[in-house]
Amino acid sequence: MSKKELRHEMIVKLKSLNPTDKRQKEQNIYQSLKKFIHEHSINSVGIVLSMPHEIDTLPIIEYLNDNNIAVYGPKSNYKTKEMDFYRVNSADEIFKDEKGIFIPTSNELNNDVDLLVVPGVIFNDKGYRTGYGGGFYDRFLKGYQGKTVSILFDEQFGEVIVESHDMPVDYLITPTKNINARENRL
Repeated sequence: MSKKELRHEMIVKLKSLNPTDKRQKEQNIYQSLKKFIHEHSINSVGIVLSMPHEIDTLPIIEYLNDNNIAVYGPKSNYKTKEMDFYRVNSADEIFKDEKGIFIPTSNELNNDVDLLVVPGVIFNDKGYRTGYGGGFYDRFLKGYQGKTVSILFDEQFGEVIVESHDMPVDYLITPTKNINARENRL
C-alpha cells in the first residue's frame, strides 16, 4: 500500500473509535503526558490544535496554561510550506484557517519551545510517523533542538514508509505505554 492509502485507512479507523473508549484512552494519555512534562521540567510546549478524529489537545492546553507552562500552536504558511508556533492562552484564541485547520490568533511567536508535541497518523516504535502529507513538521524538526513527543492511540501503530526527509520523534505516549523511541533507533 502507498503512504496515501495507509493514511486513509488509519484515519477511517480513528474516526470509528467508540467515543467513550476514546475519552478514556485520552485521559490515560493526558496523565502520562503531564508526568512527562513535570519529570523533564518543561516550561514551554508547542502542540498541535487537534482535529476531531485526533487526540483532543484542548484539555492539555488548558492544563498547561493553568500550570503556568507557556503553550504555542502552529500556523502554517501553505505557499512556503513553513510553520511557526504562536502563543495560545485559551481556547478562545483559536480559529480555523482557510483550509479548516485550527490555528492560534496570537502573534506572539516562539519556535524555541522546550517540548514539541508532534502529530501523526501512523507510527512505529522508532518514532517515525506518517503525517498528513504536507511535510510541515519534518521541515520544522530539522532545525528544532528541544524534546519531541507524539501522543497516540495504540491503534495508530502500523506500517510507516520512511523516506530520507522524515524526522523521527524522541518519545511516544499511548494510553498503555511510554516508549523511548530514540533508544529504539540505536
